[in-house]
Amino acid sequence: MPDVRPDRALLVARIERLLAEQGLRPGERLGSERGLAESLGVTRSALRDALDVLAGSGRVRRVMGRSGGVYASDGRIERRLNTIEGVPALLRQQGVGLTTVVLRADLGLATPPERRALRLPEDGVVVRVRRRRDAGGRPWSLERSTFPAVRVPGILERDLSGSLYELLGSGYDASPVEAEEEVDVRGADADAAAHLDLAEGEPVLHVWRVASTADGLPIELGTDLFRADRTRLHLRRYGASWKRSAQR
Repeated sequence: MPDVRPDRALLVARIERLLAEQGLRPGERLGSERGLAESLGVTRSALRDALDVLAGSGRVRRVMGRSGGVYASDGRIERRLNTIEGVPALLRQQGVGLTTVVLRADLGLATPPERRALRLPEDGVVVRVRRRRDAGGRPWSLERSTFPAVRVPGILERDLSGSLYELLGSGYDASPVEAEEEVDVRGADADAAAHLDLAEGEPVLHVWRVASTADGLPIELGTDLFRADRTRLHLRRYGASWKRSAQR
């Protein structure tokens, strides 16, 4: 933890003790800034100074907006498996800053795996976009999205640094509404390690995905690599049998 003033250090220690006493899991809400300042008997300015220290060390995160507040954290980013929400919105909800670096974007003939996933003919053409996502100023994910070129004309002339799903919706009326995903753990190869600031062989979460539009046609084949040490997977189960057992 960085050096801090004695009074700030005492307040940091009090908040850490509060987190421990409540046994909060990462993602659980500690409270609002106003409520915490009142309960601790300090000004909001003093509280924010202490929260800056805790946020910097990954112990808490702050979220703005109606559902905002101070949340317990272990420094990892939550990747939700039961939503196809874009990364910008996902990180915004978690109060984490995002920077996107477009590494490559081009047209090409679809490979056999791309043809199968996107249901393309043998002469099918695809658009491939490769990007790195930096979360909180540090590399987090390496993404490759492949789209049927016929469904996204002119996309290479557009800004590819934002949400591609939002672009699909606003520019092509092709918003993904469902996705099939597979997740496994792999060792980072030399290329992934270089982009994600890892040593070769360190674990990464590999996500394979096919996203489809409302007409049931695939619009994206995605392969993403996430730093395993910075990512937590979250899944919410649905179904009558699960709900019944949960109510017991």
